[in-house]
Parts: sequence; C-alpha cells; structure tokens
Amino acid sequence: MDKLLLPALRAHMGDWIYYLTFMRMKNIAERVKIAEEIHQSKVLNKLIQRTLEASTRVKQIEEYLSNQPQRFFNALVVGIYGGKPQWYELGLRSNERFDTDEVPVHLYGSLGFLELNGSEKIFAIDGQHRVAGIREAVKGANQDDPLMNEEVAAIFVAHSNTDEGMKRTRRLFTTLNRHAKPVSKRDIIALDEDDLVAIVTRRLVEEYPLFKEKISTDKTKNVPPKDQTNFTSIVALYDGLDIYLRGRRKPRSWKNLKRFRLSDDELNIWYDTSVTLWNTLRLEFDNLDEMAKSIPEEKVAYKYRNPNGGDLWFRPIGLLLYLKLITILTNQGVPLDESIQDISQLPRHLTEFPWNGLLWDDINKRMLTTPQNQKVAYQLAAYSLDIQIPEANRPNFVQDLRKEIAGIRRIEIDEVDLPKFLEQ
Repeated sequence: MDKLLLPALRAHMGDWIYYLTFMRMKNIAERVKIAEEIHQSKVLNKLIQRTLEASTRVKQIEEYLSNQPQRFFNALVVGIYGGKPQWYELGLRSNERFDTDEVPVHLYGSLGFLELNGSEKIFAIDGQHRVAGIREAVKGANQDDPLMNEEVAAIFVAHSNTDEGMKRTRRLFTTLNRHAKPVSKRDIIALDEDDLVAIVTRRLVEEYPLFKEKISTDKTKNVPPKDQTNFTSIVALYDGLDIYLRGRRKPRSWKNLKRFRLSDDELNIWYDTSVTLWNTLRLEFDNLDEMAKSIPEEKVAYKYRNPNGGDLWFRPIGLLLYLKLITILTNQGVPLDESIQDISQLPRHLTEFPWNGLLWDDINKRMLTTPQNQKVAYQLAAYSLDIQIPEANRPNFVQDLRKEIAGIRRIEIDEVDLPKFLEQ
C-alpha cells in the first residue's frame, strides 16, 4: 500500500504509549483488519470472526452510515505491528503571540505526524463492528463518494507479535470491553433523537397529564417501593409504547422507524396515535383518569400501588400486560375502544384471583416478576378473555397452561381453575 501520513498526538497511560489520530474511511476499509493477531490459534481467530459475521450490528452500522447525515463514531482502538512506522515531531517557533518557553515540559514531543509505509499490519482491538460496518458501507463506492473521505478518530497502540505481546493486547481488548459502561436504556430514552418510540415517550412525559411530573426516571423498569407519586417508570412507558406502536406497522419496517428519524409531521401522527390510546384508556379506567387529573402532592399513586398490592395498572408488569393484549386485539381488527372494554373485564386488584399467587405474593407483600410468571399471566389473561394468541394453537395449550399454573402455585393440576372473564 501507499504511504499514509496521519496527524497525531502522542500520549501515554500506564505502560502504554499511544497515538491519537484520524483515518479516512477508505483507509480504514483497506488497512484495518478484524480480530486478527490477537490469537495465534486460527480456530480462535475464526471464532471471533464468525461471531462478528453473525452479528446484526454490522448491518445496522452500514445502514447508519448510508442513511444518517449526522453520523458520528467513537474512536477506534487499533493495534499496529510490522512495517516501519515513523513518528515526526513538530517543531515549534516563538512569535509575537506565542512563546515556546511557556510550553510545559510534559507536552514536548506530543504533536506530530505518524507515517505508515503501507507494510504495517493493523487490526481493530476495540471497534470491530464499526470497522466491518465501514467496509460494507464503502464497498463498491467510487473514489469520489464523499463517504470514502470522511474521517474517523483512531487510537494506535503498538503490538508485539510474540506470546507476551499477544497476552498484553488481549488484556487491553478485554479491559476496553469489560470496563466500558453501556448506556442505560433510561439514558437512551432520554437522549435518542432517531428512535421514534423514545421521541414519543419524551413528549408524553413533557406534555401528557397522566405522565407529566408523574413518571419515575430511575434506570430500572420497576417503580421504587417508596414512590407514592409516580404512575409508572419511563422505561415501562417506553416498552409499552414499543409494543403498541409496533403493532401499527409491519415488523420489517419497524426497525427503520426506530433507527432513522422521521419528519416532524410523521412524528406528530405517531404522538397523536399514542395520545388517542391513553385518552381512550382514561375513558374506561377511572383510576387512570383520576391519576391524570391529580397533582403529585395528592399521592394518588399510593392509593393504587401500596404494600397491600393495589391496581394492576400501577405496576409495570400490569401496564405491559394490558398493552400487549390491546395490541393483539386491535391487530385482529377489533376497534380500540372495544379492545379496551374487553380487557377491562380482567380483575384489577393484585390480591384478587387469578393474580394472587401468580403476580402477587400476599404473604411477603411483593410482586412475582419472573419471566415465567409473566408469560403464564399473559397466556391466562388471553385465555380468560377469548383472545386468540399464537400459543393457543398448540394442541395441548390448555393442559400445558394448567401445568404451569399448578407448578407456580404448588397445587395439583386438577385444582387449577381457568376462569372466563369476558361478558357475552
């Protein structure tokens, strides 16, 4: 390959000397390998490669680069060995505005150019998916394509292709991944400007009376036990809207709706769809309307969510259960108001049958939140309201449901009662 001259900062941390620079995407695609030289074993290198190829993240990054004009990446961390990399320190001269005598000693030698002669071996230590996504995005592009010349920050570290050097690089690889703190779902909801559901969720929290100043912003989906003022959590609201709004579109197109920002007019339509849902729910459920019309100081939430159980709507599990059932009914052609009337037939208090012992532990006064309990509660609710769900097509669906309930409640199968709540 041709020589490549990169402007760089030379720095150190611990026992690593590293260089902060940037590379054009076409150079990354040409020169940076993926997951190579970390292991001598070809089997282990292939294992990493297969994991990367099976990831949907690469395709998502390719689409992001191709469709998002406001694209941006974190810096890649790349290992380099072989060849003859050269570091050229920039010289500084004083002038009437700048005195080199004032430059701190620790900054000497930190500005310069890193020259690669083209025979070096470069591989991604952190950012394998981004490198693979860049490759896919520029594949087949001509040299005049603007994407080819866009620049991505890169941090170069020296790698030694010896047993000790590979151990050192592997340690850096795992350190970067182990100590990198993933962004919480709560923070994504608060910040994402492309995700349709995040945008609608934020607007509901800012404007809609049921959620304005009545939403828990903790990182978890659950509402803290001592919370007496908030209706639900922002994560539960997001997940509920994701269930319901997803049902308004084909699954294949839903991913793009959450990945690339829609126009303001389109976003308004989705927001209005969400408002219609909650307005219609408030007409059927008095406690939701009461909550919407209250102020936080009245602590209406405590009336419906307290140590004695409370209302299913005021628990994230219940909110998601209700919205899942509504979505199934509306997808089957049942009007929204009729769907809500149907699900209103379910018992609402957690201490009532069938929730007590399934979603609520009345002895220890706490929710039963295992995935298995939630799945059985959903299937039981659908059965009791005659809602056709895919699971019901199994030949032994009813018998299996009885077994699951018997196991959770620790009773005999013939003691299990499968109720019917829908009024004919």
